[in-house]
Amino acid sequence: MGEDQAMSAEEAELKVAIERVLSSPSRKKLVVAGPGTGKTSLFRQMLELADGEPDRCIVLTFINNLKDDLEDELSGLAEVFTLHSYCLGLLYRNATLRARLSKSFRCCPGLGSLIREDWEIIEKCKAPHFIREMRNIEEENHIPFYLARGEYYDAVDFDDTVYRVYEGLTSGGAVLDSYDLVLVDEYQDFNRLEAGFIDLLGQESPILIAGDDDQALFSQLRDSSWNYIRLLHQAGEYEVFNLPFCIRCPKVVVDAVSDVLARAQELHRLEGRIEKPYKHFPPLKGADSAMYSKIALVETTVQRETANYMGRYIEQAIANIPGDEIEEAAAGGYPAVLVIVAQPYRSQIISHLESVQYASTQGEIPRTSWIASWDCRF
Repeated sequence: MGEDQAMSAEEAELKVAIERVLSSPSRKKLVVAGPGTGKTSLFRQMLELADGEPDRCIVLTFINNLKDDLEDELSGLAEVFTLHSYCLGLLYRNATLRARLSKSFRCCPGLGSLIREDWEIIEKCKAPHFIREMRNIEEENHIPFYLARGEYYDAVDFDDTVYRVYEGLTSGGAVLDSYDLVLVDEYQDFNRLEAGFIDLLGQESPILIAGDDDQALFSQLRDSSWNYIRLLHQAGEYEVFNLPFCIRCPKVVVDAVSDVLARAQELHRLEGRIEKPYKHFPPLKGADSAMYSKIALVETTVQRETANYMGRYIEQAIANIPGDEIEEAAAGGYPAVLVIVAQPYRSQIISHLESVQYASTQGEIPRTSWIASWDCRF
């Protein structure tokens, strides 16, 4: 029996979906795919097929944790940056983009707060929302004051780093480098300014953008919006692809996601959502799905440090994890347990687990650890 004959229907469907992306001659590609569908694996295959040296390919993502994960996964196939660090590098290399900043200017997180104080002292009124004006590229704005103060301090913050580069490029004062391939991850978390910069990159180089409007987590915090990936999906400029299978989760989790989405659509909470396949992948997760076929709903009458029922329950659940799964997590370099819960309960639960000798790392997912904890508030 040949390799293709031995494939399951799901494996064959996934192979076709990936081959469509890899074989497409389009210079502009958009991959809309849910969590755990293999976007990083697709990135690797795209880079392995790319012409030229690794420094001729770049990968841009949203935050440092994602950047670090991509660097590990792509292992020297491309230069990996956060969008802000990439723009910072452009400012250091290009005197035209720097304008009146010196070549040894500093990146100072929190500079925006200092400049707001400057405005209130100088103008004797409440400071405008400089950062919001930048993120939304507002025509009526007070940004020149902000940029001038940044040049006075010879410093930049994250948002004005991107703004300075974007303005320098759109005004014709500088030209972007071209690359053999540009890959962009988590596009749904970019704001209008960042989406505008990505558009400039796509004018100069072959580009693949990956994202999912269902995973837009930062719209309340940094003016990002799922609308930018939806507009890209509708405009027709990019060839659109899907990765249909979740290869990370058992069937019960994939089905739960589908149920939540279906109910949200019934309530008209997802108007304009991009329709996309999101299916269980039996060839990889079938055994896990059979073993873990239900989501446990556990209720407690009280939860506090001195009556730590959540912590005790999770302790028991951890004790029931088979040893081979613990070993698999250790070999793969990922946490065996994720505790995703809001404060104050997170600290209480982690405190209990540490008291019974479970090692943990709070705040981020480490590469090698027993337990990782996330605060579920975004």
